[in-house]
Amino acid sequence: MTPRLFPKIRIVVACAVALLAALNCPAQTEADTSATGVQVRNAELNPATNSIAVALANETQRSVTAYGLDITLTSGGKTLAHTEYGADLLNLILNGRGKKGAEDSWTGAIQPGDVHTDSIPANLPAGSEATGPIEVHVAVMVALWSDGAVEGTNQFMIKQMQDGRLATLHAEEKVLALLEAPAADEDVQSRIGGALNGLPALIKAPALDADVPASEMLNSTVLNDAVSTLTKIKSSANPAAQFRVYAADFAAAHQRRVALLQSMGGA
Repeated sequence: MTPRLFPKIRIVVACAVALLAALNCPAQTEADTSATGVQVRNAELNPATNSIAVALANETQRSVTAYGLDITLTSGGKTLAHTEYGADLLNLILNGRGKKGAEDSWTGAIQPGDVHTDSIPANLPAGSEATGPIEVHVAVMVALWSDGAVEGTNQFMIKQMQDGRLATLHAEEKVLALLEAPAADEDVQSRIGGALNGLPALIKAPALDADVPASEMLNSTVLNDAVSTLTKIKSSANPAAQFRVYAADFAAAHQRRVALLQSMGGA
C-alpha cells in the first residue's frame, strides 16, 4: 500500500506555560479533515503530569491494532518539545480473546466507531517559557490494521512495530521449547530446573535493534516473566499441578498469537 500522509491536527491551548499549572486551562481544538480512518478528535495538555491526553477515533470498518503519533509543542513559532510515540495493542487483543474464548474478538483494538484515549508524555522541559499560547500538533504517522494493511509515513517506526511483534513470537517459541523439553525423568522439579537453566542464555540474546536481524531478536519481557513464574512454581506447595497449568496456558496463548499474526499476514 502506498504510504499516505496523516494530516496534522492543531490543538490550541489558550494559556501561557506559567499559567497552565495554576489554571489547568482546557484546550481548544481546531481539527483539519483527515485523509485516513484514524482521526485525532482531541488533545489536552496536562502540565501537572507533563502529559497529553490524545483521543483517536476509528472511522473505518476495520480495527486498529497499533498506531504511531508525532507530537510537537510550540509557542510563538518556537518548538518547546517534540516526541514520537507508538502503541501496539496486540497483547490487549490477545488477552481479550483468551478471556472471552472468542477467536475472532477484537476487544483491545480500536474497533470501528471507537474513540480511544491515550495518555502520552509531553516531554515539556521544566522551566519552559512560552512567548504566547501553546499549540499541540498531533500527527498520526503509523496505523496497523486488523486486515494486515499498514499505513504511515515513518517506515522506521513501522519496522520497529513489526520487529517487536516477531521478537515476542520468537521469545515465546523459545520458552515453549524449554517447557516441553523432555527431562531425564518425569520429576517436575527437574523439568522446571531445566527450563530455568536454559532461560538466562536467551535473556542475553540481542534486543530489539535496527542493526539486528528480526529473526534473532527475543522479547526480554517474555523471558523474564517466564523466569519469575517458574521460580514461584518451583517453590510452591504443588509445583507439578501448577507447572502443568502454566505450560498448557502458555502453549494456548502462543497459539492464539500465531493465529492472529497469520490472519494479518505477519507470521
